Amino acid sequence: MSRASVARADVAAARLRLVSPVSGWAARLEEVPDPAFSQRLMGDGVAVDPTSPELRAPCDGVVMSVHASRHACTLRASTGAEILLHIGIDTVMLRGEGFTSHVQTGQQVRAGALLITFDMDLLARKARSLQTLMVVVNAEGYTVSDCVEGRSVQAGEPLLTVTGDAARASEAEAEARVLREVRLLLAHGLHARPAAAFALRARQHLGGVVLTCKGRTANGKSVSALMALGAVHGDTLSLQVEGEGAEQVARELVEWVAAGLGEAIHLRAAPGVAVSMPVPVPASTVPELDAAQGERILSGTLASPGLALGRAVRVTELTFEVPEVGAGLEHESARLDEALARVRAEIQAAHAAGPGAGARGDIFGAHLALLEDPELLEAARREVAQGRSAPWAWRAVVERQAAALVGLEDARLAERASDLRDLARRVVAELMGRAHSRVPAELPPDAILVADELLPSELAALDPRRVAGLCMARGGPTSHVAILAAGMGIPAVVAMGASALGIPDGAPLVLEGDSGQVRVFPSESTREVTTRGLAARAERRSARLANAHEECRTADGVRIEVFANLGRPADALSAFEKGAEGCGLLRTEFLFLERVHAPDEEEQTARYQEIADALQGRPLVIRTLDVGGDKPLAYLPLPREENPVLGLRGVRVSLRSPELLRAQVRAILRVQPRGACRILVPMVTSADELRAVRAVVEAERGALGRAEPIALGAMVEVPAAAVLADQLAAAADFLSIGTNDLTQYVLAMDRGNAELASRLDGLHPGVLRLVAKTVEGARVHGRPVAVCGGVASEPLAAPLLVGLGVTELSATPAVIPDVKAALRTLSLAHCEQVARAALSLESAEAVRALVRSTWPGL
Repeated sequence: MSRASVARADVAAARLRLVSPVSGWAARLEEVPDPAFSQRLMGDGVAVDPTSPELRAPCDGVVMSVHASRHACTLRASTGAEILLHIGIDTVMLRGEGFTSHVQTGQQVRAGALLITFDMDLLARKARSLQTLMVVVNAEGYTVSDCVEGRSVQAGEPLLTVTGDAARASEAEAEARVLREVRLLLAHGLHARPAAAFALRARQHLGGVVLTCKGRTANGKSVSALMALGAVHGDTLSLQVEGEGAEQVARELVEWVAAGLGEAIHLRAAPGVAVSMPVPVPASTVPELDAAQGERILSGTLASPGLALGRAVRVTELTFEVPEVGAGLEHESARLDEALARVRAEIQAAHAAGPGAGARGDIFGAHLALLEDPELLEAARREVAQGRSAPWAWRAVVERQAAALVGLEDARLAERASDLRDLARRVVAELMGRAHSRVPAELPPDAILVADELLPSELAALDPRRVAGLCMARGGPTSHVAILAAGMGIPAVVAMGASALGIPDGAPLVLEGDSGQVRVFPSESTREVTTRGLAARAERRSARLANAHEECRTADGVRIEVFANLGRPADALSAFEKGAEGCGLLRTEFLFLERVHAPDEEEQTARYQEIADALQGRPLVIRTLDVGGDKPLAYLPLPREENPVLGLRGVRVSLRSPELLRAQVRAILRVQPRGACRILVPMVTSADELRAVRAVVEAERGALGRAEPIALGAMVEVPAAAVLADQLAAAADFLSIGTNDLTQYVLAMDRGNAELASRLDGLHPGVLRLVAKTVEGARVHGRPVAVCGGVASEPLAAPLLVGLGVTELSATPAVIPDVKAALRTLSLAHCEQVARAALSLESAEAVRALVRSTWPGL
């Protein structure tokens, strides 16, 4: 009998006999190491552990979908049954590696037709399991029976029967219809497991559930139909729910999608300075540098500024002999729970302790969230249930997730893999009774740590007085270690490549954090210059800190306000201690990102009031929500964009979502004392946008019965805003220039492009001319102009900005004493003269050379 006749459907009875899609050992779904299948969340069917590398059609039908990773496809039979064929477990993370598809969506196939071929050796090494699933996913209306289990089968051999049941397929008539939208934030899109999670929830509703994405529509109760949508990270899903209770069901389903459908969500961070992540190189393969060769200069990327002179302390890898086989489910589960509890307690103890408490708190808060990630815990428990030891299970699961992050082609998310590996090391060390830090317990004075990659918990445990600097082969300028180092005042150079691993233990080093260079075996003259430089820096720093709280005036008495840029409440106290005269930019995104619901008015008011209290009545400029494009919100669906930096961002999002704007405005208006707060609107391109926001502000001010007006400002971040500054100034009370975005738009250079990072300079003459144009337009209406972008944090840039007419600088708290000190030595007339000269130059390099030659001490 041919395969086609074996798989022939008895349409009248709606019966369908499916043949095996691969040769191998047939097993019950309960034996599959994934609850999405073993608990029949996907639907009913059979698993086959394959011995052949070819997936073939189990019946005649139409290819409904082939997953983008080519590890799965879905067929629809003539009876209407939808059959998911899924090769291996967690193979979606391979992103197509090892799979070749031989069919396309919409193609008619006969039983036995070749669908997908796969590399069994590669999958055996990289996948959790090779078990291949054949599951009927539109469970409502079909019954699976006569399953072959517990024996060998050949491809084409009958495997199970699918029988239609019209009564079960009927749904309640729609009594109501509710429409909602939500953004999908799953790294691998709507693949089998999250699709099953959604369908399981949807099936609990008697009425209809339909999802639409990019013009394609799917039954929300059908796993295969959901997968066929092809929804990927960032897509907006339109949800339609019908029937009794539709409103509540729609709300629950939207929240379920926003929360990740049981998987980790990935909020792609705003692009920063990207660096290529060097591939790990075993230290043993890198030849050590020799003192006989004299001074050697190694280059990397600046992560934390400063200057250091000291000796290398090599941080070498700890090796644990971790047994794979455990001592039983109960014993290993208890060991894992106890180790996780101890590590959790250690992290909680370090959460807000020591230097850099704000950054420290954020970082270890993220570590706690990872430690309690249900996906990691569930995966580790599955490994333990299969006989693995607790340390082996935890390390394997976390390493898989870290590898997935590295593979996402997002520099910042790839850097987060080090946080996961940090947790893996800590928990495994706890389980093995070993110290988790690779850094020696006793460090010599002026130690400069040299590592392939230092981990956040290792750095956080150190006394910053004993560490002069850090240099790493890997890592990036936005990594948690870089953030911690900057908060602790430790100079750091990262992404040095394999050359860093050639630095011998004890070698004398000069680390020049400002230039991203490390001098190995420095000459005597280099050491002397560095020693003098360190003494001068320490003396200057002490004097500047002592005078940081004094008003900032130029040498000829012109008042220049120096404010702080803040990103969370913890920054406010540090800014106040460094002499900030207020906050020139509060980035409110910390309240809105990485959550399922928007913060309500009460929560926002409380957090803004906390910052205002820390500033003790000084000005607080609060920027309205600046999201969209590269900073998505799960609860605020926006269209997928090819070029997000030119799309829905800033004020465009606020005006599109007026309720979010109104709640934020009301929260700001309630902050005490009245008059301390000002409102700043991001990404403004026309006076009409600002007038629209002002209408909201005035309406809410009236509703609250507040008599005092509130200042409303516009951010100048695009060339059009600078050119039309006179028009903006007519509608605004002040202007604030965001040089980070302005620079990328003026120079047409993506801030996230690593190859262009060195050329993306806010002191480019083209940018400075637009600063001058903004000041000129603001003066028509007597409006003040501030600069709150990265350039405001450079003492070298201060004389140019002041010379162009800027009267307020908003900088990172750490540099405020230096910016104030620099301005106090300058006269306005001299600044204006040099600024005019800078406008006529051809490059940022020439501008910087001009400033250095004019004021060598800056």
